[in-house]
Amino acid sequence: MQLLEQAQALLNFDGQTTFDVNVLDAVVNTMYRGQGDAQRQASEVLNVLRDHPDAWTKVDSILEYSKCQETKYFALQILEKTIKTRWKALPKEQCEAIKQYIVSLIISHSQNPELMEREKVYLNKLNIILVQILKHEWPKKWPNFISDIVEASKTSESMCQNNLEILKLLRFDDEMI
Repeated sequence: MQLLEQAQALLNFDGQTTFDVNVLDAVVNTMYRGQGDAQRQASEVLNVLRDHPDAWTKVDSILEYSKCQETKYFALQILEKTIKTRWKALPKEQCEAIKQYIVSLIISHSQNPELMEREKVYLNKLNIILVQILKHEWPKKWPNFISDIVEASKTSESMCQNNLEILKLLRFDDEMI
């Protein structure tokens, strides 16, 4: 019960309370590995957190400090939802920062073949998020995306392989065709 009381602090976005990624890891762990009432309550906390309009502002901290792949994936779900539903309402600077952040994560995971293989699901989710961004940015606001991805593909075989995955996602996304 103490964990779920601590989890309530995750839902406080007043700027006064620090966001405790370790507590979030524990809640996600309870959600995936717990049982009964504890699992149900963990699920409720995660649903409220995912739906909070400011939850996306914690994604970078979660991705940096979480020790749990499921928590990182949860953070990417928050970001994906924000991009799908609120991208046009966010200030341009924040959109650009999110775009650059996702691109840098994709590059860092794509340059290392071992990391790319080990975190395949995570990298695929990053690719999906990039495609969501492209729906809003390309071609008008990001006209050089294709040339950027072609140039990046020249840096390594693993980078090229992942960039092909991004292009496949673009190709099969009904809204982009």
